[in-house]
Amino acid sequence: MVVTAPERLALAREVAARLAARPGVTSVFLTGSMTVGLGNHTSDVDVYLVGPDVEAGREQVFAGPVRIDVHRLSTRALEQAVRRVVGATLRSDDGADVVAQRDVTIALRLHLGEVVRDGGADALRETLGGHAATLRQLLITRWLDLAHYGQEDLAGLVDEPGDGDSAVMTARLLLRTAGKALAAGCGDLFPGEKWVWRQLDRSAPAGFPHDHFRHLLRADPLAAGPDPVRLADLRGFAQTCLAATATLGWHGVPLAHQPRWRGGDGPLRRAPELSVRAYRDGVVLTSPESRRVRLSHEAALVWALCDGVDESTVRHDVDLLRPVHAAARRLAPERVPVLAAELHTAGLIHRVAA
Repeated sequence: MVVTAPERLALAREVAARLAARPGVTSVFLTGSMTVGLGNHTSDVDVYLVGPDVEAGREQVFAGPVRIDVHRLSTRALEQAVRRVVGATLRSDDGADVVAQRDVTIALRLHLGEVVRDGGADALRETLGGHAATLRQLLITRWLDLAHYGQEDLAGLVDEPGDGDSAVMTARLLLRTAGKALAAGCGDLFPGEKWVWRQLDRSAPAGFPHDHFRHLLRADPLAAGPDPVRLADLRGFAQTCLAATATLGWHGVPLAHQPRWRGGDGPLRRAPELSVRAYRDGVVLTSPESRRVRLSHEAALVWALCDGVDESTVRHDVDLLRPVHAAARRLAPERVPVLAAELHTAGLIHRVAA
């Protein structure tokens, strides 16, 4: 018998209510894909049991065909994770102060979860809700970091004879990571990767080219044909998604304001090998050779907009962004060509002859 997603979630609530009666348990919350409108009839559910003396651990229980992953966590551990997350500085020089991914994951699970028994969990959720921008930026950071490593790997594969299949696999992973970054930039913060398509379908802006994204991910760049997809196409579109996330979504600017998703034939073009990571004090571009350049948010915005356009188009794009983007408001029109020239001199954008 197939148990539908709503039925599975209802069973999980019943199990969670019974587990709440365990000695020492003061808070219980459900989390997972089904609690945020994703998942299907095979999805499992995660239940967190929290209490002052609860020892960390994990087990599985079953309600008929429904598997429920039960996580045990002390109240102190949950409180500390939330405190570290909301206190994140997200600066490019954080070093050892970078928030651990396990803390981000726990905080996101609570933030997106459903409290079944409240023994302080609701107050922690309220705290996280007051730092929604930090949560968004931390999740974006995760995907931008993974994309950075993907760019590094891809750079080592694209020009090596015999490594074409590995390059295609890596490029597809890079594109999928870019999709997750974009979803986070749109405020869709579920961290699991396999639901990226549903997240983009429900959260990406109206102008986002879903069909193009799917075509790039599914097509074989190594296959011959009249209209072949090149690895450069995957790489370039992934960089566009990542650049938009780092320069718009990071700041809470709706990605509906991204001027375009497909590059043009104009002279100004981003260097395709660069990865991008956003911080509160600026944006860092990194090359596969580990060259690292920190830009102001204003300069990073100009860099991101150089996707096959001319300077007048970049100025126009900045003008359109001024009402919604603080970095654009700080950019005087005469400053745009100056920054473009500096980015070109630094090798961060190229000027291609018509």
